[in-house]
Amino acid sequence: MARSVPDMSVLGKRGDRIGNTINLLGEGFQKCSTNLYHVETNPNGVINLGTSENRLVFDLLRERLDGYNVKWEDYMFTYNDFQGIPELREAVAGFLTDCAKSLTPIDPKKIVVMNGGGICMEALSFAICDPGDAVMVASPYYGGIENDNTMRPEAKVIRVHFYSKLEPGQTEPFEITISKFESVYQEQTQKGVKIRAVCFMNPNNPLGDVYPKQFVLDMLQFCHRHSLHLIMNEVYMNTIFKEGADFQSFLSFKPEEIPDPQRVHFVWAVSKDLSMSGMRFGVIHTQNESIISCINSFTYFQTLSAYIQKVMACLLSDRDWLNNVYFPTNHKRLREAHKVTTDTLDEMGVPYLNRPSGLFVYANFQKFLPSLTKEDEMALFYRFIDDGVYIAPSLAFFADERGWFRIIFSRPFNEVKTAMGRLKKSCNALLEENKKLSSATAVSDESKGAGPSDSAQGMSLEGLLSQLKTEISSSDWLEKNTADKWKTENPELYKEYKANMK
Repeated sequence: MARSVPDMSVLGKRGDRIGNTINLLGEGFQKCSTNLYHVETNPNGVINLGTSENRLVFDLLRERLDGYNVKWEDYMFTYNDFQGIPELREAVAGFLTDCAKSLTPIDPKKIVVMNGGGICMEALSFAICDPGDAVMVASPYYGGIENDNTMRPEAKVIRVHFYSKLEPGQTEPFEITISKFESVYQEQTQKGVKIRAVCFMNPNNPLGDVYPKQFVLDMLQFCHRHSLHLIMNEVYMNTIFKEGADFQSFLSFKPEEIPDPQRVHFVWAVSKDLSMSGMRFGVIHTQNESIISCINSFTYFQTLSAYIQKVMACLLSDRDWLNNVYFPTNHKRLREAHKVTTDTLDEMGVPYLNRPSGLFVYANFQKFLPSLTKEDEMALFYRFIDDGVYIAPSLAFFADERGWFRIIFSRPFNEVKTAMGRLKKSCNALLEENKKLSSATAVSDESKGAGPSDSAQGMSLEGLLSQLKTEISSSDWLEKNTADKWKTENPELYKEYKANMK
């Protein structure tokens, strides 16, 4: 039965705007959902390497959560503190104090619990910005940040674009610089844009970069100079799987290192670090009591069930297991899955960012695009899905450089191997198709008098002669361009030719 098209005319302007929002990450997820791969029941389905979820540790989580044997209690059937039940906020405070290495214990009263990290981002934007105000974000960035700020808060996102080609002051591709932020800030404010905040992810999604403490201090100073709020998103703080990365959580900074603590707000969630995106659990930590009061006035709409809060309180209090079993095992499996992915990319000759964190690799597929346009990138995106693999294009991350794709590797190893095999096969087929197209174009150009193309020069003599023979036999150029016709159309050149022949 055909799916009916929604009648958008029944909506108000806001509903129409939201209903027509384009979300490429959501589109890829939906295309997978309708034909999802399963090794036994649907082996030809689409493998989802586009949604940032970790499926490598479900066995650990199931066993541990079952062991808590959480019982139903009377308070779970009633309304509770919409900021989060006290037991949970105390567990969150202890967990963050421990894993972020905070110098002083985090105050549970400064924590708000909501149903997801994205909702926490939206809540902060909603509290800080009026409609039309702006938030600055370094691009490429996780595409959800766009909707978190624009959909319901109705703020604007000012993209500070960075590229793979190094610019002055950079030592790494896509390296974020404060000077670029400063330049874009001045440019936008001169246009009358009211910028209220900077949203900053450390570690970064989709790049996997981990930013050192000094850079975060510089960002704090930039925000302080312009009286901007800084929203620190650290949802991947415990998903740094390679050793040696210089990561220090914002929560570990000394009080004197933070010039404006009332304008710095921290976001964390269990979706990435604890591989539990389905739990819908995120937290805000802020020193700003006005922000907490404002957000608490609407947490009624975005709270968690009391039962889930109790389960999460048990898990976050189980720090011995988390630190000695879960995190080490998770990091080991992530390293192995990362290697499976990057080994195949190396075989394909596809450049990528070899970074220490996250669940993904940001890879450069530009050589498979006829041109670096939105249209060609989307065509490649759909081609990969047709060939059984969903990976997310640069457009999903609001990047300004086409041809890069994010590949999620945190899937069961055999699934990752199958997906990467499909991706390699698809790319090899594309290269062959492009090679044949280039060869045919080159031969066609030569038959019209053009010089040989690079692809023609790379062909064997037998292949080139075969192509020429085919093109000549199928062409009417010789029939149309006779010597008599040339003499008639070029009388002066004909006279000169005859003179030189004597």
